[in-house]
Amino acid sequence: MRTLLDGDDLLRRCMDLQVEKMDLGGRVESMAAEKDELAKRVAELEVCLKESESRFGKSKLRDAKEREANKELEEELILYKEEAAEQHEKDFQNAVRQAVFFAKDLDLGFFDPFKDVKNGVLLDEEEIDAEEEVANEGQGAAEQGDDACV
Repeated sequence: MRTLLDGDDLLRRCMDLQVEKMDLGGRVESMAAEKDELAKRVAELEVCLKESESRFGKSKLRDAKEREANKELEEELILYKEEAAEQHEKDFQNAVRQAVFFAKDLDLGFFDPFKDVKNGVLLDEEEIDAEEEVANEGQGAAEQGDDACV
């Protein structure tokens, strides 16, 4: 059932609709402004992203160059170590030849650059290292025993 609106009700209803229209118009305008702000922010973020990608690419390139330089330095270090070992061997052989020259009757065939005298005995370096390791382990066990008593 439909009722007729009197003039005052109709006028009030019309004014309410206009207020709603203005309110919705204001919302649309604020949403449009917000959309514009968000679009600007997106553009700024895209610029930042491109800059970050560019910096990342440059850092990857720099990292690759540094790795290559490190590899070259490591190879150079290996060469220097080999040259140093060769020079030490050469110097040792020179010393042996001089000893033979000055002590012609002396047999130097038993000289070995990888042996050393320890406690009056000529030992291989591996034997010396093993003795020192055993001594260190014994000392470590003694220290642990002392700690256990505390």
